[in-house]
Amino acid sequence: MEIYSLSEWDLRKLVNNLAEDNYIFLPVFCQQREGPRSRWEFVQWDPQETHFQLNCRRTDALCYDFFFPPNNVLHTFPEGQPGEEGKSLALLGYKSCDINALEILDRAFEQGEISYPFYKKRREETTIISCDCLEIADPCFCNKVGGNPYPESGFDLNVSTLPHYGDMLIEVGEDSQKGHEIADRYDHLLTEATEKQIELREAHREKMRKKIEDKNAYFEVSPEVGEVPRDAPFWEKYSAKNRYCTAFTLACPTSLTLHNIQEGDGESAIKDKVWDSATLKDIHHELHSDDPTDSRMKEMFYDKFRWSFDEFGDYGCSGCGLCISTAGGEIDIRDIIADARNYMSS
Repeated sequence: MEIYSLSEWDLRKLVNNLAEDNYIFLPVFCQQREGPRSRWEFVQWDPQETHFQLNCRRTDALCYDFFFPPNNVLHTFPEGQPGEEGKSLALLGYKSCDINALEILDRAFEQGEISYPFYKKRREETTIISCDCLEIADPCFCNKVGGNPYPESGFDLNVSTLPHYGDMLIEVGEDSQKGHEIADRYDHLLTEATEKQIELREAHREKMRKKIEDKNAYFEVSPEVGEVPRDAPFWEKYSAKNRYCTAFTLACPTSLTLHNIQEGDGESAIKDKVWDSATLKDIHHELHSDDPTDSRMKEMFYDKFRWSFDEFGDYGCSGCGLCISTAGGEIDIRDIIADARNYMSS
């Protein structure tokens, strides 16, 4: 491992330098105007205006927003040229679940039946600067789908804050050319990490890992949960909780369906790509379901825990918990998983 120590001030200088060649986005803590809820949201870095603070937990933003804008011009006619290409980005503050979600999308859009070159291009041009979780949000369950509350791969640089210690640690992604180039370019800001600093990082990581394991000890995820029948009795109680809520799927960073929309007037045309969560009214008609809530919920569940596992050998869920925290109907996918496992074990 290539791990360095730097102060928060030097990290800020590094971000300022990166902003010369990239659009920098990082999370800021936002207090909602109404109600007690607050959230972390990504904003573009402005050295004069942006308050620099590493997010202690994942943001409420969808990780694919930067790689899949809600709509994207694919082609125009008569020019016949592709739409706007991806910008060069550097994203600071991604968490382990964000990276895991991107890796799920990588499998779907780079290894799946349909390839989306714009997504791949944006991914290649984007620098990921992730950071460890300093707290565990109530809905988080990344440990149940192969994750941890700290990134282990998939980043260019990863920042670890050492509690009660002045400096931070920054780890260079083992296979990241961008990460090594940044470390070489700004080596005057970096000092090789000491064994004591690395021990402190590992101790805090172990503390966070135990905290999330204890919180989620009441359920387990296994391939058999995706085999639960669609007519299992426990489904009924979830369909009845909120018949019109789509938040639990719209908030999911790995529930993504793309539609190509073409418009023209006979002399010119434009082809757009737009996304939704694959859960709106035309979806349940295609599934021959009379209950939109029932079909939305089941399709999300089976997509995550059956079809993704069958096709790619891994779950299509990152364990971020956004579907839980945004669901007005209080639908908790962890309870569905627990019920499915109990049903299959009975």
